[in-house]
Amino acid sequence: MNAQQYPGADLGAKANAADKALGAAPGEITLSGGGRIATQIIVSSGHTLRLTKGTYVSATSVIPILLKQGAKLIGSGWDAIILEPTAPGQFTVISAYNNAQRNGSADSDLVVKDIQIKGANPGFNSAPQAISLGNCSRCTVDHVWINGTRSIGVQLGGASFEGHWAEDSKVVNCQFTRVASQNLALVNGHNITFENNRFLASGQIGGPGSTNIDVEPNDANDRIENVRIVNNLIDVRDSEVPTSGNGILVQSGSGTPHVGPILIERNTIIGGRNMGVITNVLSNGIYAFGNTMKDVTIRNNHVTRTGQAGLRIEGTRFVVTGNEFTDVGGGGTPGFYVAVTNSQIIGNRFTYTGNGPADGRVEMVAGSRNNVIRDNPGMGFP
Repeated sequence: MNAQQYPGADLGAKANAADKALGAAPGEITLSGGGRIATQIIVSSGHTLRLTKGTYVSATSVIPILLKQGAKLIGSGWDAIILEPTAPGQFTVISAYNNAQRNGSADSDLVVKDIQIKGANPGFNSAPQAISLGNCSRCTVDHVWINGTRSIGVQLGGASFEGHWAEDSKVVNCQFTRVASQNLALVNGHNITFENNRFLASGQIGGPGSTNIDVEPNDANDRIENVRIVNNLIDVRDSEVPTSGNGILVQSGSGTPHVGPILIERNTIIGGRNMGVITNVLSNGIYAFGNTMKDVTIRNNHVTRTGQAGLRIEGTRFVVTGNEFTDVGGGGTPGFYVAVTNSQIIGNRFTYTGNGPADGRVEMVAGSRNNVIRDNPGMGFP
């Protein structure tokens, strides 16, 4: 269906008319060349909204695009641009339909792919998400560019009080640039993958603060189980703020017992410049903590130039192996903080380029016990 051939005062009204004409049959609705979305678009189950090259201006006071079960939003690439709404307090561009009606409801089988979402709201926030999928099962965000948005970029997981969580879902091959708040977040999920994503120059002047990958349950019934954070690039050297948040943060401060296994593997984290003018933009490289944090594997990651710890871990049953740390810590702050039990820290390495502050010391907290720690050259274990 070519939506422009249907009646309506704006692209949203035309898209809804085309969606209605499709009825219950599967099919595609195409919007071409950009334009104004002043009417909320609701993509029905089994339908695909396809956007060709152009800039699509969100002029709604509500979420511009909602996806019902089995719906897809697919662009022609990053030349298909949807602008963030400019209405006060409205930062979400795309949402799972049920999640938009009630936080905690279940959604399923959604795809968002091959588009760019660009910041436009004059304000900031730290809670809404440009792409908000909530408790979505079998959902995918693939090759999407979140560009300068003013709140959270992409989030999986919603409230757990209805007994739902995100499951079997993934965010892959995406790019996050100058995102003002958390770039990619999980609050409640099982079998979740964040893989092959790029995070560049996170944070904005005046923004709420920005962690690149944030796994953070909000309630004791939330879950962060079987989470994979693999082969992502985080590079904040060109951030416009002097200090941003953390690279990869995984925490269970809510006290949930539904934690692990969690895999953090083959990620590259560059927290500042270690040549020319030395900068320490990133606070901690990899940070995992919480009273119930457990069963975390951190292996074969590369972390360079952090203002605080390159690695900070608290919990039990950690396996930390094969990681490379360069120029982390400094200014009196040890490059490593360890408060773990029944864990293995083997075959990691710290190196110093000789440029700027760095500190290879390891702060071992009282209570750490039953650990195997060996073959970690450059790391100053007590």
